Order: sequence, then C-alpha cells, then structure tokens
Amino acid sequence: MNDSLFSNKLAAAILVTLLLAVGLPVIIHTFELLIEGHHGDHHYEESNPFDLSYVPYAKLVGVDAGAAAEEEVLSLGCMLAEASADRGARGAAICASCHSLAEGGPNGTGPALWGVMGRAVASVDGYSYTSALQGVDGPWDFEKMDRYLYDSAAYVPGTQMAQKIRKDNKRADILAYLATLGGSVPIPACEQKGEELAEAS
Repeated sequence: MNDSLFSNKLAAAILVTLLLAVGLPVIIHTFELLIEGHHGDHHYEESNPFDLSYVPYAKLVGVDAGAAAEEEVLSLGCMLAEASADRGARGAAICASCHSLAEGGPNGTGPALWGVMGRAVASVDGYSYTSALQGVDGPWDFEKMDRYLYDSAAYVPGTQMAQKIRKDNKRADILAYLATLGGSVPIPACEQKGEELAEAS
C-alpha cells in the first residue's frame, strides 16, 4: 500500500535532522557559557565595539575609587574620540520634538539648540527658563551637557526637561552632533581616570 504522505514525512525528517545538526551545538554552547559564568563578558559588544568603559558623573559621585582603579576607566574625552556626529544626528531626533536644531530656528517647547555648545546656560533670547536652569553658571561644555543628558532632573532639580540617556556611547554621539551646530567649545582630552580616582581616595 502506497503512503500518500511519504514524501512529506521524508521532508519533515530531513528538516528535523538539519535543525538538530545546526541548532544543537548552539544550544549546548549557550548553556556552557551560562554555567561558566561568561554571560556578561560582552556587555558593551553590541553598543560599544571598542569595549570602552566610561563612568558618567552621576556614578562618579558615589564610585568606589579602589574598584574603579582595578579596571581601565576612560574619560568623556575618550568616548568623544570614538563618537559619531552622524549617529548623533539620528539620536538627536528625540531632541527635535521640543527643540529647533536649524540655524536661526525658533524656540519651541524648549529653546533653540543652534550654537548651544559654548553658549551660556539659559541665555537664549525670548525663551522663559526655569529658575533652576537659570541658577546654573557658565557655558554649556561637553561635561556639563553630558551630565544633563544623563539625568537632567537629577543634575538640575526643578528643570522642566525630564531626559535620561543612560547609554554612554549614545550620549557621546549626541554631544558630537551638538558640537557641529555652530557652537565652539574645547573637546576634553582622552585620559584614563582610574589612577586619578585611586589617588583621590
């Protein structure tokens, strides 16, 4: 008696065999990594191919200097050295919902950002700033803007802008892009911070 489903069964058997041959080693390797404790080894692999570790201001305030000295901690300048203004332009799309980024652009929900780097904080004509932001002295530089983008409400309590960009490389890209918008501010030097933190303890 001929089996009308024989060809389907044969194709299914071949497919299952191929799936096991290809997928089983991957599954076994994954379990091996989990058992050996290597699950977190490549934390920066996807978003930070250079394996740079930058400790932002909000973490430096309470960082254990001894622990920081044990690993290579790079400064904001090192992150900026690997940053991309092109990627930053895409990342800054979130800013464009409240801020004009074009030269001569008008104020929106937030002040116009053309020329922001190097400009005094809370100094755009015609924009009504909160008293909290008016209390921040000096110009917008890379470090100050980095702190603000990391957690604006924590850095300037009372500001109306509630923004948290926790990925270091994403903030560095946005900073690199903002620096192309007509402003002028020195780029921080790339230097290791581990020894400095250890000496400060």
